Amino acid sequence: MERYASSYRFGKLTTYEDGTQSNFIFDDYANTQFAWRYPDLTEHVLYTARVVAHAVQNEMAQEARILVIFQRAQERLKEVLEMPDQDTNRVIRSLKENGWQVSGKLKQAYPQLTRQELAQRVVEAVRSAVEE
Repeated sequence: MERYASSYRFGKLTTYEDGTQSNFIFDDYANTQFAWRYPDLTEHVLYTARVVAHAVQNEMAQEARILVIFQRAQERLKEVLEMPDQDTNRVIRSLKENGWQVSGKLKQAYPQLTRQELAQRVVEAVRSAVEE
């Protein structure tokens, strides 16, 4: 900014072709084009590549592991108690959130879980898939 201190000023508000309004006036574009016409974006590209690589190698791999575990839990739950995927999702989430206990709400939504033996088998099936 010091180098071009005498090259810029603020003046009358002008609307440019793209609709942008500005009162900034700069007189030395010929000397500064090198800085913005062909910028060296090497560092930006390298950073973006590292972010993408991290996402693919770590975040997506972790997400894939979680999905596999969840699918395994669904399959094991369905071996004990046949139900739609939406219901298995609810049961699995509830069991995990309630410390592997069948909540009263869950028993109310699925009356078959009031039978202690069946409820215990459901908990064991889901827990074995998640903690494997």
